[in-house]
Amino acid sequence: MLQFVTFPKIINAEPVELLVGEGETIKVELPTNSLSPVYKVNRLSQWALGESSIGADEEFAFDVYGKTASLASSKQLILVIRKGAKVSDGLELILMDNQHSKFGGGMYFFMNAAKVDIAVKIGDKKFALKPRKHTLVQPKPSKVKGKRKYLYTYIAFRKGTKAVPFYESTWRFSKKARSMVFLYHDPHTKQLRTHSIRDYIQ
Repeated sequence: MLQFVTFPKIINAEPVELLVGEGETIKVELPTNSLSPVYKVNRLSQWALGESSIGADEEFAFDVYGKTASLASSKQLILVIRKGAKVSDGLELILMDNQHSKFGGGMYFFMNAAKVDIAVKIGDKKFALKPRKHTLVQPKPSKVKGKRKYLYTYIAFRKGTKAVPFYESTWRFSKKARSMVFLYHDPHTKQLRTHSIRDYIQ
């Protein structure tokens, strides 16, 4: 079973084809604010996204926009990083084990898609990420009020030899939700931004 999510965020992201066998594809959605529907396909040794066509000789052809080796897991989540405005500009595929035991409730996936080093403190976890790096953490709540739990979250970025504060907030913590957090530079304003996706476990 496969699910997809894409970044950078875009309105009405165009679907793309997934190669599921010899001469066989299906269209898959690449949403930016949620995870895609679940696609039940046979697990292959690698996953390839692109566009199929039938040539003048009536032979099947597949133009690969991005590919990656598959995981052994029966549930996989593919993070699709677009290299341009269109999927045909190229895609980088980052694969994650989508089993709830591997990426489940109360867990946070951080991706540094910015051009600077970042440092994060979330709950009891502290870590730093170079550009294009990512990590998965399972923090403990910073504060508990009755049945509600909270995570103090602080993010800074490197400027020269200094750590410059960028973001500070307190997030609601839920064991029923898993989150993906992307840090990136807005292509228009050049300012550092965050983009978050929250997915509730059924």
